[in-house]
Amino acid sequence: MENETLRVFLQEAQDLLRDLKGLCASLRNVDIPTNDEYASLNELTNKLNRLIGGTASMGFSMFTPLARKTSLLAARSAVSRSTSIREVVLNLNALISVCSMYYGSLEDIQELELRLADVEKRIDVCMQLLEITTTLDIKDQKDVDDIMSLFRDV
Repeated sequence: MENETLRVFLQEAQDLLRDLKGLCASLRNVDIPTNDEYASLNELTNKLNRLIGGTASMGFSMFTPLARKTSLLAARSAVSRSTSIREVVLNLNALISVCSMYYGSLEDIQELELRLADVEKRIDVCMQLLEITTTLDIKDQKDVDDIMSLFRDV
């Protein structure tokens, strides 16, 4: 991996993690969120997806299954209403705290790969709390259409 590309990626990842921590802090005591708080939750899950998906796209293929899950999490958080998010935010905060320790260098990310099972458990808990019952393996246009149908009612 080219040094400049890695440097830019790590800087962007650290910026995302800083944003994620701030969003978690703003939602920490929220039970049933207002529309603005739902917007913050949606921003939080989208930025988390960007972090995990970006890591996968940088060649860390062990992050790919997590990127699929964070994508579903982001999609679901965009349409969830009248649902308590307190436990979701607590789990996301713990996940982000762990991740924030491992985006300083290439070696750090490689070490995080060894801890992905713990990260995945946190994502799975969030998925259950937001009533996401399956992780789709997108194979064709029908799968994409099914996911996009979540946004038609928003």
